Order: sequence, then structure tokens, then C-alpha cells
Amino acid sequence: MKKITLLFVLSSFLSFAQSNTDKIQSYLNENHQKFDLTKADVSDWVVESTSNSTASNVDIYYVLQRYQGIEIFRGLSNFAIKNGDVIYVGNRFVSHVSEKINTTTPLISMQTALNKAYIDAGITNHEPFLVLESGSNHKATLSNGIGIEEPVLANLVFQQTKQNLKLAWDFTFYTPKHDHGWSVRIDATNGQVLEKNDIVISCHFDKTNSCHESSFEKNTFDLNFHKKNNSILNTTNVLGGSYRVIPFNYESPSHSPFQLVTNPEDATASPKGWHDTNTLTGNVASFKYTITRGNNVWSRTDYSATNPTVGSTTITANGYSPDGGASLVFDFPYSGTSVAANNSVKAACTNLFYMNNISHDVWQHYGFDEASGNFQQTNYSNVSGASDFVYGDAQDGSTLSPTPSMNNANFSTPVDGQKPRMQMFLWSVAPQLKPLIVTSPSVIAGDYYAKQNSFSPGHVDLPLAPNFIQSDLVKYDDGTPDVGQTDNADGCGAAVNAAAINGHIAIIRRSTSAANGGAPCAFTEKVKNAQNAGAIAVIIVDNVDATYPIGMSGADATITIPAIAVTKAVGDLIFAKMALGTVNVKLQLPANYTPFVNSDGDFDNGIIAHEYGHGISTRLTGGKNNSSCLQNTDQAGEGWSDWFALMLQLKPGDVSTTPHGIGTFVYSEPVTGGGIRDYPYTTDMTVNPMTYNTTNSYQYMDTNGLEQTEIHGTGSVWTTVLWDLTWAYINKYGYNDNKYTGTGGNNKLMRIVLDGLKLQPCSPSFVDSRNAIIAADQAITGGVDYCMIWEVFARRGLGVNASAGDTNVGNDQVADFTTPPAGPNCTLGTTNFDQNSLFEVYPNPSNGIYNLRINNFVGKITTQVVDINGRIVLNTTEDFNIEKELNISSLQSGIYILKIMGEKINYATKIIKN
Repeated sequence: MKKITLLFVLSSFLSFAQSNTDKIQSYLNENHQKFDLTKADVSDWVVESTSNSTASNVDIYYVLQRYQGIEIFRGLSNFAIKNGDVIYVGNRFVSHVSEKINTTTPLISMQTALNKAYIDAGITNHEPFLVLESGSNHKATLSNGIGIEEPVLANLVFQQTKQNLKLAWDFTFYTPKHDHGWSVRIDATNGQVLEKNDIVISCHFDKTNSCHESSFEKNTFDLNFHKKNNSILNTTNVLGGSYRVIPFNYESPSHSPFQLVTNPEDATASPKGWHDTNTLTGNVASFKYTITRGNNVWSRTDYSATNPTVGSTTITANGYSPDGGASLVFDFPYSGTSVAANNSVKAACTNLFYMNNISHDVWQHYGFDEASGNFQQTNYSNVSGASDFVYGDAQDGSTLSPTPSMNNANFSTPVDGQKPRMQMFLWSVAPQLKPLIVTSPSVIAGDYYAKQNSFSPGHVDLPLAPNFIQSDLVKYDDGTPDVGQTDNADGCGAAVNAAAINGHIAIIRRSTSAANGGAPCAFTEKVKNAQNAGAIAVIIVDNVDATYPIGMSGADATITIPAIAVTKAVGDLIFAKMALGTVNVKLQLPANYTPFVNSDGDFDNGIIAHEYGHGISTRLTGGKNNSSCLQNTDQAGEGWSDWFALMLQLKPGDVSTTPHGIGTFVYSEPVTGGGIRDYPYTTDMTVNPMTYNTTNSYQYMDTNGLEQTEIHGTGSVWTTVLWDLTWAYINKYGYNDNKYTGTGGNNKLMRIVLDGLKLQPCSPSFVDSRNAIIAADQAITGGVDYCMIWEVFARRGLGVNASAGDTNVGNDQVADFTTPPAGPNCTLGTTNFDQNSLFEVYPNPSNGIYNLRINNFVGKITTQVVDINGRIVLNTTEDFNIEKELNISSLQSGIYILKIMGEKINYATKIIKN
């Protein structure tokens, strides 16, 4: 989309746009000091994009700050205008710009800088970069040099650092497999990498904690889950289809049987149906498809991760899409998880196509429309930014050798008019079994989790109950100690104790990795060596701490004995008892065991909706022409996406306190499983106790020794808050199962949240996102639910005094559980906020002696002091009577988080020790 500046606007909108830009300039002239800006700071800017809210009649302008015509990267502020007045501002302008600029003249060329960006991204082989298009204001489009579809987008910008603004070349480009889409700033004076962000959001859905199962009953299928909009456009030659899929309000094959759904397209959002890319009046035959391709998405295979741009009719080839024929009937069988996933690839592409289209159609009604940058090949309203349907890559990377892409999903969201891509992978997480039964000694007797190997060939199943293999365990000894171990048990050489192993179950250690100085061998080699020594089965013990047993792959057709893996914790326990005496075990699969090969993320509607949600939140935050506004640490990106998934899963009869786990299908859990987040989503704080304080606990050190934030954990805190808010709305206004045009509480909040995404500033904190939702309610309803919203946010620690700290630091957030004074339309309740007594901590900063005061509180409290690395450096529990002294004079100077917990008390604040 071409940018609107103060001097040049599209002629058809001249008077309206000019009036609003004048309003913005007037507002900045009158209020710049409030934002610590000078008049010069607000005198050079450009409207990067616009959006609107039909529910609130608000127009939103995304304004990019410049200096001498050069844009300041992420210097993006948004202005909401209603009835000619600026009603809300998300300010991200940089103050005192002229004092921070290093230069306005680049010393290295655009192509030289791009080459340095490629080298940093690991791309060393490429053709010369050619300038395909050179626009005004220092922008250009270059060839990518690596033969993929997307060109390189380039721009000369100022990159913000802690103290200065450095002239930089800004590039956006994809790697050959599209596993990364790099947004990079290269210093235009010396070629150094100033910042690099990935616009491909990978959702590994790592499970860090075990969640308890819930007492949840499976819902029966509701034939009316597709509610039709009665406002149907008069279009010609619109043909609906039939699709055998998991209905969108059910998460997976574990939650519902497949159903043949007919004509699910929404007439308002997709007036030409799902397979036609013509304009409203067009009827060109070549613009119509009978495969899983249309105006909103093209779903196809990408087995070897080549990102095809041309389709194929060969089912084993990249770019294959199933054909529904002239009648568009996509009725294909699903073979389950006990056979290779490619047996169900037609069904996979169909379900992926269906769920992307559902996401497009539903969220169009709440504001993710053409004006706001939705994903369509053809825009029916003639706004710019078309040609950006979603590439839906099914079973992506599943045939890559030696390591297929597994246990992941991702979504890349470039700017409007550039095609996004959803890559869905297979999953190798087998159902958790306890086939290892320790019979003696009694102190460790019991059933233990273990995982069968996936050798192919060479896999041998354990016997099904009532059959079993049983013997005393014998530790394998190859005569050579492994690095880091005191025994010779890694099984990489012939056994020197073959006589002892013969006729017994051998237990072997996993080898130390080569990176750690070891000389590892394949799992198949270990098993074959044990087999040669006469072992009747093998147990492999992991050598690193892990929640689940490691997966063992390989190929050896001569292996004839079963082999399983156990965690290091289980193995260490067994080894310890073997050192004291004999350990006897029995190996046995349950009688109802079903083999497992893979689960396919293409059948997990929750994951698909989650990934699509990344596209929505990225396009709406900062406007459709900016994809760099959800890359800060303290932001809710993953949280928005989980919420998008949950909202489509709502059904009549659901209860707010029922725990809802995300991703139970791909993790081979029952539908009552806890899912892949730390806690399942529920309004019950005894089950999900997350508050804003919890966001401070998701820091970790990466392999380079740099502190990072686990974004899925942080995001799940935001989803928890929004899920509480969802049920507050449903409890007040009722639930409506018409996800498209209903008027229930769920529908009301869907509109408010999308408007909130449009209103929140670039690089938002949780606090910014909270404020934007409150502003959206104010704009739409006049603040009818002001108090209810505040009560929900305060309950989870996002009260009026909550502090985000630095939005690029992940562990300096401070929760607050207080609500503001009541608004004009409500009276704040008090029953849920007994914990919001007045807290005082003074003096702050201090030399280490603080007074803690909790008005009107007498009882037992726990006081914790947490350093910036998340370590608890003080932890006391004692009786409290209104006031006490806190002494941390022995600690080093710095910033700490003070936490106070007790009955109905959960408070945290930042303290500074001089």
C-alpha cells in the first residue's frame, strides 16, 4: 500500500484524510510536551497505514516518525479519531531526535549491507542482488538471490538504541526453507548487525509442567455450529463445497468425529465462496479452483520444505492439493495416528483449508477485514493490499532427511500485500505408556513411563498383556568408559560381560555427545551389540534431564529384540539400586495398546487457529504495513493466539471453571489432559493461579549465554486474563453460539479485543494491552463494562498500579491487584478484592532498611525478595501486625522485586537498594 503523507493523499479521500491529518498535527502541536517531545520531534511524520472500527466509528492512523525524511524504525504512534477528535493515542515517538542522530548519510551501499545480513543469517551462496524497484523515501525491492518467491524489502531507517538513533539499512527476507523471515537492521556506517528479529513465529508448544486432568465430558456434535448470515450479497456463480473435517468448534479428532460439512462459507466474508478468486462481478474460469485453493488460502503439501509456488497433481509431490471435482466434494478418510500420516494427506489438506477459511470468515465480522489487512487474493472493496492469501503448507518437512521437521507449527506475517505462510508439521509425541514394571526390590517397585523405539526397519514391539518379558537387569559393559561416566555402559563396543547379559534384559546409557567430548554411536548399534551378547530386550537410559523419554530412531533390519528408553531420573534410580543388589523388571504393553506413528498438526484446529491468530495480531498491532510491532519481550503475542483458538472452541453448556488444555491431541493426551501450557485455562485460580507476577518467571539463558524470555509461558498469562474476561462477559450477557454475528457476551468481547489490538501501541506491554481494551470498550459502548473489565484485570495482577517496567526486559514486571475509582456507569465490587488493602513500602529507594505496612491486616505472611535473575534471595514466613521492618542491607545494590503473600494477599512491587 502506498503511504499517505501530509502533502500527498489519495484524491478520493482528500478532504477526509486531510482533515484527520490536520487533527493529528494539531493534537501533536498542543500536547507534545506531555510526551516529552519537542515541536521538531512532531513536525516530520508519515501515515504508514490506516484502519477503522465499524463498531465504534473510530478511524485509526498509524503514524511513523521521521527525521529529514528518513523513518525511525518502530517510531510508530497510533491515533484514534472519532467524530473529528483524537480520542486515544499510543505514543512511540522518540524524544529529542536531533540530539540522538549519528548521521544521515550511509557509508556502505544497500547491497553491501544486505550481503552482511545474509552472512549473519547463514546464507552464503546467492546470486547478485538486483534492484527490482526503487521507490521514494529510500525504499527499494531487491531480488533475493536464492530462487524463492519473495523479494527482499529494503529501507533506510534510524535504528533506536538505548542512547542514540543510528542510521541503518532495514531488510526483510526469508531463508530458503522459510523457517525464518528475518527483519534485520545493519549499521549503515560500519555494517554491524544492530538488531535481528524473526517474523516467522514458531510455536514449539513446549510443555514445561505437567497439568492435571480435568473431569470433562466430551460434547456431542451440534449440527448448527455454522450459523449463516442472512445478509447475503447478490453474486453470481457462487458454488459452495462439502468438506469432511473436524468441525471448527471442536479441537481435534480426539474431541469430535469427522463430519461432512456442507456450504460452511460465510456470504459476507467470502461472497464468492472459498474456491473463486474473481472479483464480485467476475466469472473468469481460470480464477476458479476445484482443489483446496481459493481467495483466502491455498492448502497443499510441502513434504520436503521447498515452499512450492506451482501446484502438482501427484500426491507424493510438493504442491499437491486434493481435488473435490466440479461439485467441490472433499470427502477423504482419516487413517489415524497408527499409520504413516501421508495416508491421510488428502484429509489433512482439506482440514487445513477449511480451518483457515473459517478463521478468515469469523474474524472478518469483528474487524479483521480488508481495510485492516486481512489475507485475500482479491479484495472485494478495492482497497489496496490484495494478493496475500495464506500459503497453508501441510505435513511440512515431513520427508526431510535425516531429520524431518517435527513437533512445531509456525506462521509468518509480512506486510499487507505480501503472502503469509502457515507451516504445519507432524508430531512424534506418542501416548505416554508405563510398560516398564519394576517387580523388585520393593522400595522402587511400580510402573514407570518408557518409550518404544521408532527403528524402521528394526522395530520390535514389546509383548501385549498378558504376555511379557521378565528378567533381572544386567548393566552393559563394553570395557571402555564413556566421557563423563565412571562405568562402561554406553554400549558402543562389544560386551565384555556377554555371559552375564545372555538371556537377560540389558540396561545401557545414552552416549555423551560429540560436542561434550564423547564418541557416540547410534541407538541401533547399542541394541544390536546387546542382541549379539544374547540380550532379550534393551533399556536405554537418557543422560540429560528431560520430562519425557527420548525418541530413538534408526534403521537395522537385523534387530530382533525390543528396546525402550527411559528418562535419566528413572534410569538413575534403577542404577542406584543395581549397585546394591538385583533389580528385576517386567516389560509389557497394555492389552488395548495401539501402535503410534505420528499425529498430524493439520488436524488440530486449535493449533491452526492459534497460528492464524499470529497473523491477525501482527497485522492489527501497528497497522497492516508494519510487521515489527510484536517483537518486544513483554508483549502478549502468544497469548492473543491461544485466546483466538479458545474462542472458536466455545460451545453451549461449557463452564468457566472447567480446565481447558491446549494441544492435547498432538501431545497424545486425553481430552481431559492438562495440555501443553504450564496450566490449563480456567477461571478457577486454584487450578490456574497465574497472575501478572508469573511473567517474571519465564527467563532462561540461551546457548550463547544471553537472557531470553520463554514467550509461550509469558503469553499464557495473558490468555488466562482474557479467558477470565471472556467468562465475565458471558456471565453478564450470555453465550451465543453464532460465532459470526451473534450478540452474546462472547461476541461482544471478540469485537472489543480486535479493536484493542488496533488501538494498542507498537511494542506494547501487558499494561498497554489492558489500556487498549479498556479504551476499545469506551469507544464502542461508552464504558458500560468499565468496572467489570478492571475487576477482571486486577484479579490477575493487572490492576491500576501494575507496572511493565522496560518492555524489552522480561522480569521487571510488578503486579498490582487494586482497581481505580468507579466509572460513571458502574460501582466496583469489593468481594473479590479483599487482598487490595493499602500496601506501603518506604523509603524506596533505601540503603537496605524498608518499612512494610499493610493497613488493617494482622496474620501470617510470606515475604520474598527476588533478584533480576529470578532468584529468591530472601524468603521468610512470620506473623504480621500492620507494619514490619525489612532488612536487605546484606544484599548487593540493585533492583529487586518484593513479594508479599498471605491469606487473600498477593502483592509485588519493585524496590531499589542503593
